[in-house]
Amino acid sequence: MYRKTTIVLAALLTGAASFPLQAADDVTLRLDWVNGGYHAVWYYAKDKGVFARNGINLTIREGRGSMTTSQTVGNKSDEFGTADGGAMMVLRSKGLKIKMVAGYLRTGPSALIYPKSKGWKSWKDVNNATIADSAGGNTIYLFKAVQKAMGLTGNKVVLVAPPAKVSSVLSGRADGTNSFGFLQKPIMESKGTPASYLSFADAGVNVPGLALVTHDEMIAGKKDLVRRMVAASVEALKIVQENPEAAIDSLLKVKSTLNRDVHLNILKSSFDLFDSAASKGKPLGYIPPADIENAQNLLVEYDQIKTKAPIGDYFTNEFIR
Repeated sequence: MYRKTTIVLAALLTGAASFPLQAADDVTLRLDWVNGGYHAVWYYAKDKGVFARNGINLTIREGRGSMTTSQTVGNKSDEFGTADGGAMMVLRSKGLKIKMVAGYLRTGPSALIYPKSKGWKSWKDVNNATIADSAGGNTIYLFKAVQKAMGLTGNKVVLVAPPAKVSSVLSGRADGTNSFGFLQKPIMESKGTPASYLSFADAGVNVPGLALVTHDEMIAGKKDLVRRMVAASVEALKIVQENPEAAIDSLLKVKSTLNRDVHLNILKSSFDLFDSAASKGKPLGYIPPADIENAQNLLVEYDQIKTKAPIGDYFTNEFIR
């Protein structure tokens, strides 16, 4: 009996060797921007084998802005991307066939960053100030919404190139700058200026931040792959919070010039945005319909979206478990 079992087992193993396991799917993920602390999520999960265990051979590519990332996913140059919810929604309204399939920064990261020496404690203090911003970004119109919501007056917005936002504040050309609060505060402080920020979301102006996006055809025709990618991404969001130090080590393997302390601070600060008020109690990755509805209302009010669409055009929670 033992010999027969051994022979059968050997035959099964030999047969299995003749039929290799199905190869992993090659997938690209285009980030929203050049590598920084909050992108450690993806590199750490890849190093830990999260994507491989889900049958995905992942290539991570740096981005040059959420609009560009949305377009590379929309033209199928990349299978997936991480893009700002507002930017993606605007392009979707113009015919780009992409959707959000998992929330990442479910509270919008836009904020007014400023030196603590300004003494601002709340939005009510921000009047008659010069604010640096950049043309083409969504903080231009979002700040208008904040001013309206908070009753602010006398503020002047000056346009600078994105890399010059912090330097314009440090040089005294501007009192503060509109950008990602969790990103720019540590950078400003690394240059010797204690800083703080006021969140646009705290003023009631919340357009969801980064989300995992993919093409409509992927959602319709490759559901299993999208499901596995979403599952891996949700696990990535979980494990990065458990060991941010190791996650930064993974990021530094691909971009060793980054200041470890600064970008570890950036990563940890981003965790506060993984949830929105409407996502409390929901699984990681879940996209609250109320957040999308509110975002579309805001985008229509400020003429970024011309005609309202059913909110299901912008996102799906089909793949969240």
